[in-house]
Amino acid sequence: MPASRVAFSIELIAYSLGVKMGDWHNIPNASDKLKWYQNKGALKLNFFLSIIMVGMVLNGYDGTLISGLQAFDSWQEDLNYPTGARLGLLNAAGCISGFVVGPIISYIDDTFGRRWGVRFYGYTIVIGTVISVIAGVSKVNGYAIFICGRVIIGFGLASFLMTSLVVVQEITHPRTRSIIAHSWNSYYILGSVIASWVNFGCSYMTGSWAWRIPYLIQLPMALYVLVAVQFVPETPRFLIDKGREEEALAFLVELHGNGNPDDELVRFEFAEITTALSKEKEAKAEKWSTVLRSRSNRYRLGLAALMTFLTVMSGSSIIYFYYSIVFTQVGITDPTTQTGINAGLSVFTWFCQIAAVFIGKRVGRKTIVLWIWPCLFLALIGLCAAGGVAAHQLDGGSSSVGVATVVLVWIYLGCFNASNPVIYSYPAEIQTYSMRAKGLLVWNTVQQLEGAYVTFVDAVALDSIGYKYYAVYLPLVAIQWVLCYYFMVETKGYTLEEIAIAFDGRSALSTGVSSDTEIGPVERVDWDTRAINPDEDVEGDDKGKDLEVGK
Repeated sequence: MPASRVAFSIELIAYSLGVKMGDWHNIPNASDKLKWYQNKGALKLNFFLSIIMVGMVLNGYDGTLISGLQAFDSWQEDLNYPTGARLGLLNAAGCISGFVVGPIISYIDDTFGRRWGVRFYGYTIVIGTVISVIAGVSKVNGYAIFICGRVIIGFGLASFLMTSLVVVQEITHPRTRSIIAHSWNSYYILGSVIASWVNFGCSYMTGSWAWRIPYLIQLPMALYVLVAVQFVPETPRFLIDKGREEEALAFLVELHGNGNPDDELVRFEFAEITTALSKEKEAKAEKWSTVLRSRSNRYRLGLAALMTFLTVMSGSSIIYFYYSIVFTQVGITDPTTQTGINAGLSVFTWFCQIAAVFIGKRVGRKTIVLWIWPCLFLALIGLCAAGGVAAHQLDGGSSSVGVATVVLVWIYLGCFNASNPVIYSYPAEIQTYSMRAKGLLVWNTVQQLEGAYVTFVDAVALDSIGYKYYAVYLPLVAIQWVLCYYFMVETKGYTLEEIAIAFDGRSALSTGVSSDTEIGPVERVDWDTRAINPDEDVEGDDKGKDLEVGK
């Protein structure tokens, strides 16, 4: 199988360099001896990554706005009080357009480069924002014009999600790839924090500008992304795939080796990437027919779809999109109180994500999910019970029920956000280069379909059956845990190319690839090293038993 040939080639690279699989952590690199402010390459790389992170802040800001604006009387009036199916359609509009644009962005990312998806995102945010704030102007159908703006923004949101996941995996330094990729979604929560507090501050205002000001704040961030992305080079894997090896090597030397062309880790990276992509091209791994013929590749696509199932169909959409309805049903009706609770919740979930990023350095991806999902199950049971008590009280809910609901919402979203570093980075991480854009196309397609479904149905169901709707998600959460237990593959401790080993195993050694395969002018060197379990990260300077390698 093509993936097995790639896996075996990576073994050959490691052998030629005298490095056991997993021991790449100990290959000398410029980042080992320089302080952060001395490493100019790393500083420049961080600037490039900042564009992705600001884009994610903007993504989180926009994603939180609508749920917050529902608490504004002026927004409700300008859009003619959308409820039920009309409110559901408003939230689902972006998912529908995101589903449509997915195949186009996948083709553009693979053919013309990763930057175009980010550019497109900036343009759509600017255009969609300007159109949306027209809602409420006299003689204008506010609901229709607002949905038009959401559709345009939805094109860009899907484009950015697909592209940024690829870029974060492909340009980061191998020493920090895991932690940076896992922190990707934390910037979404940071944007949510900003939006929540902006909504809270503007909730004291009256008139249409109370909701237009939060909406217009998106423009400066979108303009920064539009301008700054012009300075970002293409990823080294894209450059090598297009036959531009010298540019790719220059990228790695400058940004991963601080300008040293003899940096040993850079040479290892370049050899590893070049050989992996060469074998994928030989196998024509970029074609859908090849991708679908391989069992391990179908497995990868299935896991990408599974991550969307965990993300979208676990009940989080109820709180993210309709928290004002959730609180109103238990007697918390004041808009300022609702937006204040949500603002505090956003800060709390951001800290949960940051903590989870660092926990992920020591705990495997699969373990994190398997521990968190039972907590979500119990929190949903609690929310269902609290909602039932409130529904049977004559006054619409006591203060104690309201407090219990707030606590349970915080527990649920705190746990859910602790899983986000894994379930958002995993779909891109497990794909080979040739199928990374295709894998994320599957991820985006399934996610947008599920997102359109839940955002529409959640509004209708909460309006019709109220608290009982929480129970619908209970069997789904249980099924998700079982699927992760039996099918999720642990990838912790591997480089991006080595993840092929996690899927194809050592049986790749029987593929018949010659041990004389040429991998480029990389010298063999001797290092003190230690055998590293791929389920562990290397921390500190302590070393195990000295091994004689490279012979």
